[in-house]
Amino acid sequence: MPLRCLFACLLAMSLSAQERPLILKAARLLNVRTGKLETPGQLWVKAGRIQAGPPPAGVEIIDLGNRTLLPGLIDCHTHLLFPAGLGELGYLKRSQAAMVLDGVVNACKVLEAGFTTVRDVGASAGFGDVALRDAIARGDIPGPRMLVAGPALSITGGHGDLNGFPPHVHVGEDHIVDSPDAGRHAVREWHKRGVDLIKLHATGGGLSNHDDPGAPSFSPPEFKAIVEEARRRGLDVCAHAHGDAGILEATQAGVRSIEHGSLLSPATAKEMKARGTFLVPTLYALESILLPGNPYKVPEGSLAKARAILPLRKAGFRVALDAGIPIAYGTDIGVFEHGQVAADFRYLVSYGMTPLQALQSATLVAAELLRMGGEIGSLEPGHIADVIAVDGDPLTDISTLERVRFVMKDGKMVLRIP
Repeated sequence: MPLRCLFACLLAMSLSAQERPLILKAARLLNVRTGKLETPGQLWVKAGRIQAGPPPAGVEIIDLGNRTLLPGLIDCHTHLLFPAGLGELGYLKRSQAAMVLDGVVNACKVLEAGFTTVRDVGASAGFGDVALRDAIARGDIPGPRMLVAGPALSITGGHGDLNGFPPHVHVGEDHIVDSPDAGRHAVREWHKRGVDLIKLHATGGGLSNHDDPGAPSFSPPEFKAIVEEARRRGLDVCAHAHGDAGILEATQAGVRSIEHGSLLSPATAKEMKARGTFLVPTLYALESILLPGNPYKVPEGSLAKARAILPLRKAGFRVALDAGIPIAYGTDIGVFEHGQVAADFRYLVSYGMTPLQALQSATLVAAELLRMGGEIGSLEPGHIADVIAVDGDPLTDISTLERVRFVMKDGKMVLRIP
């Protein structure tokens, strides 16, 4: 475990034993609702919550100097248990225990980067994401607050089916759904295992073999059965979808969010807007596949898919932005290194968002997607005290979000860099 992660773990344990009221001070505090900077910035924290009114005399003060206070960030599309560049063969050879340990290290990296909440959308067959979530919630290990989906549901030969192997090799096929009844059964089983939501693969993908990112995977009755059964169990559904037809069918079935949405058309964007469907764009993941030198050892077939999709994705993102679809921050970390979880901010801005919109995507909009808008996503009285601090003003330099200097989660300090 990296030294800073070890320090964070020891600090979190010491603070949990004796929580005390305190004041956070900095040169600035950004109101993410209005985009206005308050100078100086100050927050009063007690019992893990941001408090209203004047603080009592004698409260401990943590002075962060010439920095900006912001809400803890939220990533709505992570894979904490997947090491970057693992590939299908690496996944096949890696034990469930090893992947959970990978998740412990990656969770700490993400928390140190200022992301205090994540939605983990597709883990290993052993539901290691559930175990990781619960260990973090108990305070056994440091990490972001997690909502988890367990293994993503797929079809035979679809994205998520390890289909690059000969017919006699069968790997973890419980998540393969080829009928409405099988979809209902999977949702009930996943609910029993303790997931917070359901993830399905509505189209093919970039990093899978022999499938088409543009083509729908499930039939409309299968889509409908999965979403209806999830709603009966109180679970939202998110849908990996690149192609427009799959985006539309998943949207019409009632999914909460579309992940990636690369080939989105204006007509489908209009449908998403009307239904209140969120988009989680994961921009850097596709860019990272095409980095010079192929550092993540992506197979040539996947590189070809990425080259074909990239220019279309930029247009699709612009369609979503123009349509006013709610866009929530999501990265797909696990495709690339977890410590780079803030890289998407630069791409959101370069693709057309303002810096404030990009920041809102990882705070207000993400919190709304997770149905936690009254708890996280802004620095308001009554909200959980998830707070970060950065040098400078992210509204003039969005890259400052990649250099977080202070992190507090649940009112407990887990990182402070002088």
